[in-house]
Amino acid sequence: MEELQRRLEKAGIWDDELEWRVRALWKYGIEPISDPKLRATVGGFLLVVPLEFYTDHASRSGNFHPPWQNVAHGTFLSIVESCIVLPGWARHIPEILDARKNPSQRAIDLGLAATIVSDSWKKEPGDIHHGTDHGRVAADHWTPFALAAGLGRRTTMKVAEASVMHMGVYAPDWTPHTKLSPIARLVNLPDVATSLPQLKLIYRNVAVIR
Repeated sequence: MEELQRRLEKAGIWDDELEWRVRALWKYGIEPISDPKLRATVGGFLLVVPLEFYTDHASRSGNFHPPWQNVAHGTFLSIVESCIVLPGWARHIPEILDARKNPSQRAIDLGLAATIVSDSWKKEPGDIHHGTDHGRVAADHWTPFALAAGLGRRTTMKVAEASVMHMGVYAPDWTPHTKLSPIARLVNLPDVATSLPQLKLIYRNVAVIR
């Protein structure tokens, strides 16, 4: 984390708000990855993603995501929130559960990694936005980076595939015949759960029943 902090300080974007979000990502997204090689590779990847990943609003139009994600550092915060709830969602993916309904740690590792990768290339310098294709753009950068870092091809590609399909039915390649992998579903569910604009009705003390 210290190396990332130095990068962000050098870029002039490090502040108290971003610091607690980076610390939260390490606590809930990086450190829980049990595979040391995957954990180190994801951490290294954060050093090369566009700085916009750390500064941009989660929704370009403002029509998506809850209000607290549509501010500076909002995209990054949405990733943190998805990582926080992902292990809980893992208990609802039957294919990754054991006989006692405990989720596979391997699946959680891959899900956390893909969650972090998935939104890392939504925006680039020059006000370039990748729209619904951002998961694929991120995967296209992740794959050569991870392989060059010595991460196994199978692990690398599972993370990449889940990044591409993390938007579920809104992923560019989705059709009614598409079957999402268990890891892609594990990434999609928290992504949806933490990005709903309607969450403001729960967390902003808006009375929905009187």
